[in-house]
Amino acid sequence: MEAGMRATRLFVPLIAATFMVSIGTGANAQTTSTDAPSTNTTPQSGDLQSTVRAGLEARLKGAAEKIQTACGEDTKSFCGNVSRGEGKLLLCMMAHEDKISIKCDYALYAATRNVGRGLDRLVDVADACWSDIESKCANSAEGPRHVAQCLKEQSASLSPGCRAAIAD
Repeated sequence: MEAGMRATRLFVPLIAATFMVSIGTGANAQTTSTDAPSTNTTPQSGDLQSTVRAGLEARLKGAAEKIQTACGEDTKSFCGNVSRGEGKLLLCMMAHEDKISIKCDYALYAATRNVGRGLDRLVDVADACWSDIESKCANSAEGPRHVAQCLKEQSASLSPGCRAAIAD
Protein backbone atom coordinates (compact mmCIF):
# COMPACT_ATOMS: atom_id res chain seq x y z
CA MET A 1 0.00 0.00 0.00
CA GLU A 2 1.28 3.46 -0.84
CA ALA A 3 2.69 5.29 2.22
CA GLY A 4 0.28 8.22 2.02
CA MET A 5 -2.76 5.98 1.83
CA ARG A 6 -1.52 3.88 4.75
CA ALA A 7 -0.99 7.00 6.86
CA THR A 8 -4.49 8.20 6.08
CA ARG A 9 -5.98 4.83 6.99
CA LEU A 10 -4.13 4.77 10.31
CA PHE A 11 -4.32 8.32 11.58
CA VAL A 12 -7.36 10.15 10.27
CA PRO A 13 -9.91 8.36 12.52
CA LEU A 14 -7.79 9.03 15.61
CA ILE A 15 -7.30 12.68 14.73
CA ALA A 16 -11.00 13.09 13.91
CA ALA A 17 -12.09 11.46 17.16
CA THR A 18 -9.68 13.57 19.20
CA PHE A 19 -11.03 16.68 17.49
CA MET A 20 -14.66 15.68 18.08
CA VAL A 21 -14.10 15.04 21.77
CA SER A 22 -12.16 18.28 22.22
CA ILE A 23 -15.05 20.23 20.67
CA GLY A 24 -17.47 18.47 22.99
CA THR A 25 -15.44 19.18 26.10
CA GLY A 26 -15.08 22.89 25.38
CA ALA A 27 -12.36 25.33 26.31
CA ASN A 28 -11.34 23.38 29.40
CA ALA A 29 -10.23 20.35 27.37
CA GLN A 30 -6.86 19.04 28.42
CA THR A 31 -4.50 16.60 26.80
CA THR A 32 -2.40 13.92 28.41
CA SER A 33 1.16 13.00 27.59
CA THR A 34 -0.23 10.56 25.02
CA ASP A 35 -1.94 13.38 23.14
CA ALA A 36 -5.40 12.07 24.05
CA PRO A 37 -8.20 14.28 25.33
CA SER A 38 -9.15 14.52 28.97
CA THR A 39 -10.70 11.26 30.06
CA ASN A 40 -13.09 12.20 32.82
CA THR A 41 -15.67 9.64 31.75
CA THR A 42 -18.27 10.05 34.49
CA PRO A 43 -21.45 11.09 32.71
CA GLN A 44 -24.02 13.27 34.43
CA SER A 45 -27.09 11.33 35.44
CA GLY A 46 -29.54 11.07 32.54
CA ASP A 47 -27.39 13.07 30.15
CA LEU A 48 -27.12 10.97 27.00
CA GLN A 49 -24.73 13.45 25.37
CA SER A 50 -22.29 12.98 28.26
CA THR A 51 -22.66 9.23 27.99
CA VAL A 52 -21.89 9.27 24.27
CA ARG A 53 -18.89 11.56 24.85
CA ALA A 54 -17.69 9.36 27.73
CA GLY A 55 -17.83 6.29 25.48
CA LEU A 56 -15.76 7.98 22.80
CA GLU A 57 -13.32 9.29 25.39
CA ALA A 58 -12.95 5.78 26.84
CA ARG A 59 -12.15 4.43 23.38
CA LEU A 60 -9.59 7.18 22.88
CA LYS A 61 -8.03 6.57 26.28
CA GLY A 62 -7.70 2.86 25.55
CA ALA A 63 -6.23 3.62 22.14
CA ALA A 64 -3.77 6.13 23.59
CA GLU A 65 -2.59 3.68 26.25
CA LYS A 66 -2.00 0.91 23.70
CA ILE A 67 -0.21 3.27 21.34
CA GLN A 68 1.95 4.67 24.13
CA THR A 69 3.00 1.16 25.17
CA ALA A 70 3.72 -0.08 21.64
CA CYS A 71 5.08 3.14 20.17
CA GLY A 72 7.06 4.62 23.05
CA GLU A 73 10.46 4.05 21.46
CA ASP A 74 9.27 5.19 18.04
CA THR A 75 7.78 8.32 19.58
CA LYS A 76 11.05 9.13 21.35
CA SER A 77 13.10 8.46 18.22
CA PHE A 78 11.01 10.37 15.70
CA CYS A 79 8.89 12.83 17.69
CA GLY A 80 10.72 13.39 20.96
CA ASN A 81 10.94 17.14 20.40
CA VAL A 82 7.27 17.61 19.48
CA SER A 83 5.11 19.41 22.02
CA ARG A 84 1.99 17.51 23.04
CA GLY A 85 -1.59 18.51 22.36
CA GLU A 86 -3.88 19.30 19.45
CA GLY A 87 -2.95 16.08 17.65
CA LYS A 88 0.66 17.19 17.08
CA LEU A 89 2.12 13.85 18.18
CA LEU A 90 -0.18 11.89 15.86
CA LEU A 91 0.73 14.19 12.99
CA CYS A 92 4.44 13.68 13.71
CA MET A 93 4.00 9.91 13.79
CA MET A 94 2.09 10.19 10.53
CA ALA A 95 5.03 12.06 8.99
CA HIS A 96 7.34 9.19 10.01
CA GLU A 97 4.94 6.32 9.37
CA ASP A 98 7.31 4.69 6.90
CA LYS A 99 9.90 4.29 9.68
CA ILE A 100 7.81 3.10 12.63
CA SER A 101 8.17 -0.42 13.99
CA ILE A 102 5.77 -3.21 13.10
CA LYS A 103 4.65 -3.36 16.74
CA CYS A 104 3.75 0.33 16.66
CA ASP A 105 2.14 0.03 13.23
CA TYR A 106 -0.10 -2.77 14.48
CA ALA A 107 -1.04 -0.84 17.65
CA LEU A 108 -2.01 2.15 15.50
CA TYR A 109 -4.06 -0.09 13.22
CA ALA A 110 -5.88 -1.79 16.12
CA ALA A 111 -6.56 1.51 17.91
CA THR A 112 -7.77 3.16 14.73
CA ARG A 113 -10.08 0.26 14.02
CA ASN A 114 -11.65 0.51 17.48
CA VAL A 115 -12.03 4.29 17.40
CA GLY A 116 -13.24 4.09 13.79
CA ARG A 117 -16.05 1.77 14.82
CA GLY A 118 -17.24 4.32 17.37
CA LEU A 119 -17.14 7.09 14.79
CA ASP A 120 -18.95 4.90 12.24
CA ARG A 121 -21.69 4.31 14.79
CA LEU A 122 -22.13 8.05 15.32
CA VAL A 123 -22.27 8.64 11.57
CA ASP A 124 -24.85 5.86 11.10
CA VAL A 125 -27.13 7.34 13.76
CA ALA A 126 -26.70 10.86 12.40
CA ASP A 127 -27.53 9.69 8.86
CA ALA A 128 -30.60 7.72 9.96
CA CYS A 129 -31.84 10.47 12.26
CA TRP A 130 -31.00 13.58 10.26
CA SER A 131 -34.57 14.60 9.48
CA ASP A 132 -35.62 13.92 13.07
CA ILE A 133 -32.69 16.00 14.33
CA GLU A 134 -33.67 18.88 12.05
CA SER A 135 -37.36 18.75 12.91
CA LYS A 136 -37.24 17.91 16.61
CA CYS A 137 -33.86 19.02 17.93
CA ALA A 138 -32.55 21.88 15.78
CA ASN A 139 -34.16 24.55 17.97
CA SER A 140 -33.26 22.90 21.26
CA ALA A 141 -32.66 25.42 24.02
CA GLU A 142 -29.57 23.40 24.93
CA GLY A 143 -28.01 23.89 21.49
CA PRO A 144 -26.38 21.40 19.11
CA ARG A 145 -24.18 19.78 21.78
CA HIS A 146 -27.31 18.13 23.24
CA VAL A 147 -28.67 16.41 20.14
CA ALA A 148 -28.31 12.94 21.67
CA GLN A 149 -30.29 14.00 24.73
CA CYS A 150 -32.97 15.52 22.52
CA LEU A 151 -33.27 12.29 20.54
CA LYS A 152 -33.65 10.35 23.77
CA GLU A 153 -36.39 12.69 24.98
CA GLN A 154 -38.18 12.54 21.60
CA SER A 155 -37.77 8.75 21.17
CA ALA A 156 -41.50 8.04 20.99
CA SER A 157 -41.95 10.39 18.03
CA LEU A 158 -38.82 9.47 16.04
CA SER A 159 -38.99 7.87 12.63
CA PRO A 160 -38.73 4.06 12.59
CA GLY A 161 -35.34 4.22 10.85
CA CYS A 162 -33.94 6.55 13.48
CA ARG A 163 -35.27 4.41 16.34
CA ALA A 164 -33.71 1.33 14.74
CA ALA A 165 -30.34 3.06 14.32
CA ILE A 166 -30.33 4.17 17.94
CA ALA A 167 -31.30 0.69 19.13
CA ASP A 168 -28.46 -1.01 17.21
